[in-house]
Amino acid sequence: MDKYDKAIAYLIEHPSEVEDAWNRASCLGRHPHGCLFLHCNPRGFAGSGSFGCLIQVKAGTYPAFTPELTEKIRADERIPSKPDDIKPTLEGLTPFAEYQREMDRTIRTVPNKVINETQSQ
Repeated sequence: MDKYDKAIAYLIEHPSEVEDAWNRASCLGRHPHGCLFLHCNPRGFAGSGSFGCLIQVKAGTYPAFTPELTEKIRADERIPSKPDDIKPTLEGLTPFAEYQREMDRTIRTVPNKVINETQSQ
């Protein structure tokens, strides 16, 4: 069970916290289970360029880090375009975890590698 599975389990048990987790996912004083709602960029936080979270990308407000990821998110009917439409269910939260894991494997590995290589020189 990874951090995303734990966040899903927690938010299913505490559905009233979903909006707060979304609101505070990328800011100081983050919600402990906001990892599902991080921004679609290498650092996962607001202020790391003009990239949005999954909902903002879906709504067309901001892009994701790559054009391909932006297109994929916008085409995915499982991602709502408003935070009020996040369903605190396994089916509603699992797509958020899937995208966060994908970004962990792809766009979020590059900056850490560069930082680690720079520090070891």
